[in-house]
Amino acid sequence: MKKILSVLLVCILTLGILAGCGGSTPAPAAPTAPADGGTTPATPATPSESTPAAPAATKTDVVLAIQGEPTSLDTHYPDDGNMRTVTWSVFEPLYKLDGATLEPIPCLATDYKLVDDLTWEFTIRDGVKWHNGDDFTVDDAVFSINRVIDPDYNSQIFSDFDSIDRAEKVDDKTLRIITKSADPVLLKRLGKLDMVSKNFTEGKSPDEMTSVAMGTGPYKLDHWTRGVEIVITRNDGYWGEQPVLEKATYRFIEEVVTRAAALRTGEIDIAVNMYPEYVSDLPKVFSGIGTETSWIRFNQFSGMMRDKNLRLAANYAIDREALADALFGGYAHPCEGQMGRDGYFGYSDKVSMYPYDVAKAKELLAAAGYNNERIELLSERGRWLKDGELTEAVVAQLREAGFNIEARFVSWNEWLDTLFDRSKTPDLQFSCTSNEFFDMDRTYSAIVHSSGTQTGVVNAEYDAMIDDAKSELDPARRQEIYDELVQKLYDDPFAIYLLVLDDLHGGAANLNWTLRQDSRIYISELSFS
Repeated sequence: MKKILSVLLVCILTLGILAGCGGSTPAPAAPTAPADGGTTPATPATPSESTPAAPAATKTDVVLAIQGEPTSLDTHYPDDGNMRTVTWSVFEPLYKLDGATLEPIPCLATDYKLVDDLTWEFTIRDGVKWHNGDDFTVDDAVFSINRVIDPDYNSQIFSDFDSIDRAEKVDDKTLRIITKSADPVLLKRLGKLDMVSKNFTEGKSPDEMTSVAMGTGPYKLDHWTRGVEIVITRNDGYWGEQPVLEKATYRFIEEVVTRAAALRTGEIDIAVNMYPEYVSDLPKVFSGIGTETSWIRFNQFSGMMRDKNLRLAANYAIDREALADALFGGYAHPCEGQMGRDGYFGYSDKVSMYPYDVAKAKELLAAAGYNNERIELLSERGRWLKDGELTEAVVAQLREAGFNIEARFVSWNEWLDTLFDRSKTPDLQFSCTSNEFFDMDRTYSAIVHSSGTQTGVVNAEYDAMIDDAKSELDPARRQEIYDELVQKLYDDPFAIYLLVLDDLHGGAANLNWTLRQDSRIYISELSFS
């Protein structure tokens, strides 16, 4: 059976692979200056031992192919990975994560002190300017934090910061963040909370903020040509170390085969989210364990998936090892009965992967009284590595277990709208979730807690446990709470826990790039040989 299933998955994978696009024409060499200082070009010298050829100029711009066009550049509003790939180099937070150690390090704040369990004081950095030349101030920081947590603003990333009660100004160098309860994860949270200019942002409607970007980062927005590209250029007034590259161009290429072809021909320098089967044909490969976990949300607000037996049946129906092997060739790892991976605080060793057991899945379907009712799985294509193929493979496995299930693929914008609008929640919805905090609070607050922006369940007991863990400063006690919660969510799952994906990118042969543990792509960390 497993061999047959693997063949099926490979067939799903290979459907629709098409030829890619062509390369670009190299730029002409600069003319040689005349020896006499006149306007007539000098005759080029014939190469010889005494006149070695001049070394090629080091490349100073980079072209990246990302999976789709951002929905907005308002860094506080959408939960949009395509946007963040751009804004990571344009905006900055008070604290950020070290790319190797994942420890919080100062950025626009130079230090902090914990006044009491609920009160944090931060000192802002001197000499920081916005891209328009204005000074970065405490007022900007206070405005940025209060903007994200304002319920009326309705940010899609609100649940990442819902432990914050408010921010307030102390003096021209100091601000306070007051939390609702003790928050052991606050510094890591702040790494996702970019600062925006109060003068530039205040009073503008959400629509006005969609296509503009005023940051303090090492790069600034040059232009956004809808449907084509976004270009950022080096910020010569940057407060920190000047990056090597002068310009970055983000092109929107949804099809992975087209990204791979463009990389091979030299049209682009980085192709994100490559397929494992293309690895041998890429000029250079960059890979490492990533932050994305694929999962399928159950709708427990209404419909059939409120039945626990159906939800358990779906988890037993999935052969995760076959999915990882056949679709990802070793660049993905089965979820061990929970979301996320080892290394996140709160990850538990008390549960393991659901066994692949079609017979048990069928027994659970019968216990639920399932009578072949139609079930819809909503998904999209192009945002994550093999998201469409993985969806189709899951559907095939669920059908084998007896589910009458159909996949419906929608645009990225419609997918996002559905994810965050509970009135539109389908029976099942495919998703991938990153954990930028490397702490299970991020996962549970966003997709299990009833106030979470991606949740499909309302459960007062889960809410209380998540809230308790969020405010517990004793690491041992926090882990105990998560161990107990994990067991409950294993016995009564809120989702199909699928795979943890590796980062897998292609790059030009002369690209210098060390992947970060937090999976971010900072243009300032790139260079060419």
